[in-house]
Amino acid sequence: MTKSVYSIVLSDDVVSAIDDMAYQMGTNRSNLINQILAERVSYITPEKRASVILKNIKENILNNDLEKVFQLLSSQGDSSIMLKSAFKYKYNPSVKYSVALNGKKVGIIGEMKLTLRTQNEMLLSKFSEFISLWVSLEKKYLSDALPLDINYSISPGRYSRELLLLKESENEETIGRDIAKYIRDFDRIMKLYFSYSGNKEIMTSDISNIIEEEYKKRLNKTLI
Repeated sequence: MTKSVYSIVLSDDVVSAIDDMAYQMGTNRSNLINQILAERVSYITPEKRASVILKNIKENILNNDLEKVFQLLSSQGDSSIMLKSAFKYKYNPSVKYSVALNGKKVGIIGEMKLTLRTQNEMLLSKFSEFISLWVSLEKKYLSDALPLDINYSISPGRYSRELLLLKESENEETIGRDIAKYIRDFDRIMKLYFSYSGNKEIMTSDISNIIEEEYKKRLNKTLI
């Protein structure tokens, strides 16, 4: 949405109250006035849409988390959310997911980032192996169904992936639900991989086949 500078005359007391409210909400004067006016004329701003999507991501993950796998770490304003996943594995690593919504590119609604907090070289190596497998599965099963190529970023202990918006008309509840399911499925399959990777009786190729079959079970539009 294009933004321009406008000159308006406001009461000092109103501006003071707006500034206080903006501070409490973690935003600034211009954004808050923009939100208030948009609500008044029933217009949904990109910022408001992002806020609703993130709310739905949070609710869908936490409300469906019967085993208490995920912990909400923070909601950074109206544009991002961060979650921590319990990881039952040796060395007690922690996995952090963050979803940032920006819409800076046409067809891209935002980005998911994952950080594996560990200094253990073997664990980092296993993580890289899984990410390579995951990306290869996405390219194998999703590339023909997507209008755009997905950009990935991979480094030791870190992984990020663009989130595509296939339909501009998709509502915020559906988008939030689908992103939440993507995170849950990714987390579940990743931990399944680690549970098998420590078993010396199972060959690497067999583990890859197991993961691929699990991926295919969950393969639907939410994985997109």
